[in-house]
This record gives sequence, structure tokens and C-alpha cells, in this order.
Amino acid sequence: MAEELIVAQGSKEEKYKALIPQIEGIVKYERDKVAVMANISAALMETFRFLWVGFYSVDGDRLVLGPFQGPLACTRIAYGKGVCGTAWAESRTLVVPDVDAFPGHIACSSSSRSEIVVPFFQDGAVAGVLDIDSESLATFDDTDALWLGKAMEIFGASLSSGMGKDSERNGVVVYCASSSEVPEKYLEAARETGRLIAEAGYTLVTGGGYRGLMASTIDGALEAGGKVSGVLPHFMIERGWAHTGLTTCLDTPSMHVRKQTMADLSVAAVALPGGIGTLDELCEIMAWRQLKLFSGKVVLVNIDGFFDPLVDMFGKICREGFMRGGELPVKIVSTPQEAIEYIKGDRP
Repeated sequence: MAEELIVAQGSKEEKYKALIPQIEGIVKYERDKVAVMANISAALMETFRFLWVGFYSVDGDRLVLGPFQGPLACTRIAYGKGVCGTAWAESRTLVVPDVDAFPGHIACSSSSRSEIVVPFFQDGAVAGVLDIDSESLATFDDTDALWLGKAMEIFGASLSSGMGKDSERNGVVVYCASSSEVPEKYLEAARETGRLIAEAGYTLVTGGGYRGLMASTIDGALEAGGKVSGVLPHFMIERGWAHTGLTTCLDTPSMHVRKQTMADLSVAAVALPGGIGTLDELCEIMAWRQLKLFSGKVVLVNIDGFFDPLVDMFGKICREGFMRGGELPVKIVSTPQEAIEYIKGDRP
């Protein structure tokens, strides 16, 4: 997603045109439904400064309040009741110039004067609604209905394609060097790692580069008939740094989103020899593991003692009380085979 929202100047339509690609980014790079609804609500509020922007999700015969921006709101709305319930029942966008004139209007806030409600769909059925209120009469029109409809089409498509279904996560992310100017033993170990990941039935998740250990892991996985998801920030793709054999190439807006996306796709993380970038990725995923932001196993493959100085440093961190509980959030092994066997231990 965009790290900072860009709010366009100009007409309402110009603002929507600038906002929609950013909503696409919000949806594309986050798997959690609640997180996406929260950021879409925030983006709309920051762009237009409405009274209230938020979501309701279908739960049985009720709409239940979800993430929102604005004053306190109704927690549950019955099917066919109020503007939200009616939009759900009729499966269509409702533009209400004057809420007091709408039959059966539910007044969650006395400040609300006009409203628009846009349903979003999952697998052909209404899954919830986007609800927006204004303090002014007749705030919303066909322009709002058109562009907000596009936004909810994007969101609904992501739900239908499996957003948030953790069972579909089957990746093992590998952090390693993008440099080819390294001893051959490390390139061979990287190729073996990719092969073992594929043979174990996992998808290799990688930075997607065409050089170094990164390319060797990709080659190894592809040679074994496996799938490879490469995740690259846009500037790297523009420079032609992506491996041409990637099964899937994901374009992210920044390095930060790249790392988050790789973690989101993965059930485990493996670090092979590398430089500053590899150390950065390893330490961050270890921190996420410790904070329970990443639930998968983290493995450091200390090929031919490459990481011995780092392992010594980790030991000192633990001995001198800088590691909570004195236990590292990483498993240290010597070979790719040990790493994959350790990861496979999670499987029934």
C-alpha cells in the first residue's frame, strides 16, 4: 500500500482518480480484510473530510459495524432497515440527498444530513457495505457513486480471490545475496535450497532478482518443477532486475512493502549468506517473530561457518540479558536440508 496518502487538488473527480490507484495498492499488498477496510476508510476521510466513513459486514441477518472514521455509530443494522440495510437488501448503491426524507432512516448521528451507501460483493453475494455520511445536504451524486463503486469492485474482487485465507499461504521466503561475485559453494547451497523448497511442496518466495544467490534459489526451484513468487519494488522492475523465470512477479511501491509482502506470503523464513540487505531482512523477521507479527519458523543456514561472527554476537546478546527470555527467535542450522526438515516439522 502507499506509505503516505497523496491527496490530489482540484475537482471531486480528480481526487477520486488519484485515490483509486492508491486504494488498489492498499488492497493488493495486505491480506487482512479488517486492515484493508481500516485504511480505505482513512484514505477516504483524509481525501474528502466527510462526517463519517466506514464499513459494515454481513453477519447472518444483520450488518455489523467494522472499521470506520468519525463519531460513534450504530453497531448492528437489520436487513432492509435504514439506508445501509436497504442497500444490502437491494444490492445497489443508494445516494440519499436528505437522510431525514429517507423512509426508516436510522439516525446514528444527528449531524448526518446526506449519505451514500455502496455494497461490496464476495463470490456474487453482498458481503457488506461502505457507508459515508456528510454534515451537508446533497453532498453525494453520480460521480461519488461511480468512483466509490469502482473502489468497492476492487475490494470485492480481492475478497473473492481469497484475501485472508491463511490456508492458501504456502510460501517459504529466502533472504540471500543478490551478488554473483561470491564463492561457488554459496551459489550451490542456494540452488539446493530452492530445489528442496520445491520438492517439499512449498512455493519459493524471493526478492526476485536475476543475479547472485537469489537467482540460484529461483533456478533450483524451477528446475525441480516448483513455483516462485518474486517480490520487487517498482524501481527494480523498471531497471530490469527481475528474474525472467518467475512464476509470479509482484510489483510493490517500496522496499518496506516488499518485505511485508514476502512475509505475508510465507509460512517460514530462511536466511542464506548475504550482505547488509540480507542481515536487515533476517533481523526484521526475527523481531516480527518475537513480537508475534510473524507466526512462521525462522531459520539461519550457517553454510561453512559464514555466519559464525553473527552467531557469536547472538550468543552475547542472550548472555548479557538483551534478548527477552534468553531465547533467540531463530533456528541455526548448517545445511539447506536441515532447514527444510525443520520447517516441514510443522506439517501434520
